[in-house]
Amino acid sequence: MSITHTELKENFLNNLKHDNDKDCIYRDTKQLGLGVKITPKGTKTFFVEGWVNGRSRRKKIGRHPGVSIEQARKDAKGIMGDFSRGIDSVAEAKAKKNSEITLEQVLVDYISDRKKLKPRTIEDYKSVLRVGLKDWKKKLLSSITKQDVSERHRLLSKTSMARANNTMRVLRALFNYAMEEYEIAPGQPLISHNPTKTLSAKKSWNNVPRRTSYIKEEQISDWFQAVLNLQPLQRSPMNDVIRDYFIFLLLSGFRENEGKLLKWENIDFKKRTFRAKDTKNSLDQLLPMSDYLEELFLRRYKFRGDSVYVFPNQDNEPLKDLRAWIKQVTEVSGIAFTLHDLRRTFATTAESLDISHYAIKKLINHKTDQSDVTEGYIQVGAERLRKPMQQITNHILLFTQSEKSD
Repeated sequence: MSITHTELKENFLNNLKHDNDKDCIYRDTKQLGLGVKITPKGTKTFFVEGWVNGRSRRKKIGRHPGVSIEQARKDAKGIMGDFSRGIDSVAEAKAKKNSEITLEQVLVDYISDRKKLKPRTIEDYKSVLRVGLKDWKKKLLSSITKQDVSERHRLLSKTSMARANNTMRVLRALFNYAMEEYEIAPGQPLISHNPTKTLSAKKSWNNVPRRTSYIKEEQISDWFQAVLNLQPLQRSPMNDVIRDYFIFLLLSGFRENEGKLLKWENIDFKKRTFRAKDTKNSLDQLLPMSDYLEELFLRRYKFRGDSVYVFPNQDNEPLKDLRAWIKQVTEVSGIAFTLHDLRRTFATTAESLDISHYAIKKLINHKTDQSDVTEGYIQVGAERLRKPMQQITNHILLFTQSEKSD
């Protein structure tokens, strides 16, 4: 950014051009603190900059030519006078804005600041406000009390205890962020206490048992047949993609979203491996193909079209809502399941085959336990996992009473 000191005149400002790809600043030599910033697009904005109460402040005055240089100098003189008397009009304006911050705006700011949030996490946060806290979106953050929190958690728990807990965890994160981000005066936060703490103080968090469901060996045949015989849904002739996606999750142990985002650039037919990027624990995962998965990938590659994804939607984007497909398999097979149940089935099968604990952790991409010194010494690469991967596939297919699909 270039800075030039000159006496700002109306004719000079009218003819001022910008031939740089960065902002340029011209400081007025006639009025202390006054300047004009010109952007690469040619927008010219007056501002005043000075010190108040030991803090550097910059305040926008307005755009030229809507604001003349005479008016800008007049406004700058008044603002600099306030600064000299210790009146921080910038902080006052910010405090007023912060005092009117809504829960919805906090979420927008939170997502904007958290650059590493995964798309799935962002959507989960938005869903919480869209569903569990819909009537709170426009609510002033400062008006939400611990009584409000307790009552909302109690009401949500009547429908789903797990969802009620998750809603309050998201709310807790937003309040923690707000306590650090927004001030109503220097050093005075807008929020000094997180109202969700009342749930811990009163021991009100729901005790939700961890899900342990998976497809049992005696159920695999019926489930597999229902998947192989998936019928197109209305206006959605994607049964072949969904079929292969479901089977892939079962035989790879991938998480739902990792499978949806799997790209062809991460499939290596020469080395017979596939790689998950941007995983839940932020660690890439490289796995070997079993024979069945290799055939599945070759089949999908034959019909890949223009999509970069292995399992694309009709618009060549990643798969989205699969509830209707899950419902169809459940109705045909009589087996209720979630996509995460397929991952648990994979892991449970691996354990039943006495596969090494460390190999299983690598297969399902769980982080290394820092307290386990031995685990830090054991390095398990893709080739070391090829045999157990094939064992798991073979064992699961033993319980299917059909030939592999064409």
